[in-house]
Amino acid sequence: MLRYVATRVVVAALAVLGAVTATFALIHAAPGDPVAIMFGATGGGSQVGASAAQREAIRQELGLDRTWPEQYGAWIARVARGDLGTSFRSRRAVATEMGARLPATLTLGVAAVTVQVVVGLGLGALAARRPGGPVDLATATVAMALVSLPSYWLGLLLLWTFAVGLGWVEVGGAASLPRVILPAVTLGLVMAPTLLRVFRESLVEQRARPHVAFARARGLAPHTVLVHHLARPALLPAVALIGTSVGEVLGGAVVIESIFSWPGLGKYLLDSVLARDYPVVQGYMLFTAVAVVAASLVVDLTHGLLDPRLRTA
Repeated sequence: MLRYVATRVVVAALAVLGAVTATFALIHAAPGDPVAIMFGATGGGSQVGASAAQREAIRQELGLDRTWPEQYGAWIARVARGDLGTSFRSRRAVATEMGARLPATLTLGVAAVTVQVVVGLGLGALAARRPGGPVDLATATVAMALVSLPSYWLGLLLLWTFAVGLGWVEVGGAASLPRVILPAVTLGLVMAPTLLRVFRESLVEQRARPHVAFARARGLAPHTVLVHHLARPALLPAVALIGTSVGEVLGGAVVIESIFSWPGLGKYLLDSVLARDYPVVQGYMLFTAVAVVAASLVVDLTHGLLDPRLRTA
């Protein structure tokens, strides 16, 4: 068991390092000079607010005059100390700025996953009661429609309907519970169809197992059969899918937070990408990689709790 855990940790560390290295290479290969963007380069190449000497001094201060391997090595050394660098735009620590926006993204993520679980598991359970019946066909239609809708289009539709048209929901201002409703519903509905179909198929498969027929033959109540003999094993693939939602939340937050002006990490990342703010992008991708790997480990542990065979293997 100890060897298995150690192997998982090593593989997870290599996965994080690979993702961060690829991000570093792609970001630095993007066209444009960060210092020129900081001082507002025009189409003709002229810049406002700094002389050539000042720009060169800033480039040296930020380490942009070094080679890529030198910049990469320096960044890895800082990350090992918990230092994500300094933002090119604000000249503040990236860790500090990300920490200030993290609660908003966590709020959005928890709310979105809650919507995903309620809609996905609820409709999946209803659809599995009578496979091929009217409810099953209706949920399949809803799932197909939600999968076909781009998240930004669904977000704009909800924004126009409930914020602009009806005025039921606030859009501007600081992060708050009323403001998180629309972005959370948008992101949750986009993630729900896959969970719905996976849970539905898992329930249908478990219903045909011999131990379920034996439980019914013993005269157990339908609720007992559902909770102890159907739902628990059927949740295994659903839990794995919910665990992968961490990546979907952090990826989808970039679009959703921008549409709803939600002051979280996603909007911060998009603004930083447009400004070629390398330290912020690298810090966000490092945070995303660590979060996804951590979620995978949590899923493995949860599987062990739900399935005793994994604990005794």
